[in-house]
This record gives sequence, structure tokens and C-alpha cells, in this order.
Amino acid sequence: MQPSDFSTISYRLDGLEKQLTLLQGQLHQYVPVRENELQLRSIQDSVRDIRDDVSEIRKQIGDMTQKMIEQEKAARERDNQQRESQDKLQIRVLWFIVSSVVVLLSGVLVGFLTHLIQ
Repeated sequence: MQPSDFSTISYRLDGLEKQLTLLQGQLHQYVPVRENELQLRSIQDSVRDIRDDVSEIRKQIGDMTQKMIEQEKAARERDNQQRESQDKLQIRVLWFIVSSVVVLLSGVLVGFLTHLIQ
């Protein structure tokens, strides 16, 4: 899931909670009649269950967000280690090239001097 999906879900959950709050307020204003008392309890239980589900979903979204943040940190750390490794490799290659050039120039100089001495 992407962060935009989380914000969309969060927005919808906020709207759902507002609607549930309004519904619960209307239910409290309702004067229960004997025949409808069972239905009213059932509706109240459903509202309570939905609120619990919304809370659980919010918790899961929070957990998933935390996991995504941890994964991003780990990826950044891996990238930094990879860059450091590449930097070290480049330095080794440069040292090899410089050393080779110095050895080559030294060999040419020694050969030239040896040729002059003979």
C-alpha cells in the first residue's frame, strides 16, 4: 500500500466515524417502544461493533505505516552502505592505476638510465 492509500482510508474512516456518531446520537434520542427494543439493541450493538472495527483498522494502519517507515530506513541504510562500498572500490582502483603508472615510469626511467650507463 502507498501512503496515499492510507490517507484515503483514513479520510473514509473519519467520515464513517462521524456518521456513526450521528447515528448513535439519533438512537439515544429515540424513545424505545417495547416491540422495537430488540431492534434498537441490535442496532446499538452493530454500531458498537463497527466502532470497534474502525478502531482496529486504525491500529492496523498505524502498524503498517510504522513498518513502512522502518523499511524505508533500512533501505536508506543499505543504500548508504552500498555507496560506501562503491567509494572504497573506486579508491582501490585509483590506487592500482596510480601505482601501475608509477611502476611503469620507474621501469622506463631505470631502463633509460641503464641504457645510458652502458
